[in-house]
Amino acid sequence: MKRVLMVAAALMLAAAPAFAQDKKAADKPAPPAVKTLSATGAVTAVAADSLSVKGKDAEWTFLVDAKTQVTATGASHKTAAAKADNKPTPITDFVHVGDQVSVKYHDGATKHAASVRVLAKTPPPPAKKK
Repeated sequence: MKRVLMVAAALMLAAAPAFAQDKKAADKPAPPAVKTLSATGAVTAVAADSLSVKGKDAEWTFLVDAKTQVTATGASHKTAAAKADNKPTPITDFVHVGDQVSVKYHDGATKHAASVRVLAKTPPPPAKKK
């Protein structure tokens, strides 16, 4: 009988920190969920780390990094070739000023572009005749 009581007491002591941690975790409020928003418009500026888009009602500037997914015609082939050569693929290779894009972004302290989809490319300038 003494052994059973000793084992039960040892189990209770071992489980006490687990119960205390659960209680502390429940007391803390959950961090606010980050909303994913979208914007559509024409590109007014593009750099390796940012993208500016002008929509009907507003203009936005988005932070762009290696996690930003870019969808454009020919982008998958260029990206695969660059990965094979261990070279980075900046957004400036796929998105240009004047292109119509749709951007899905996270709104926080800064607007981080999660994905950029090129809807329509601007035609290249006509070649000069000699």
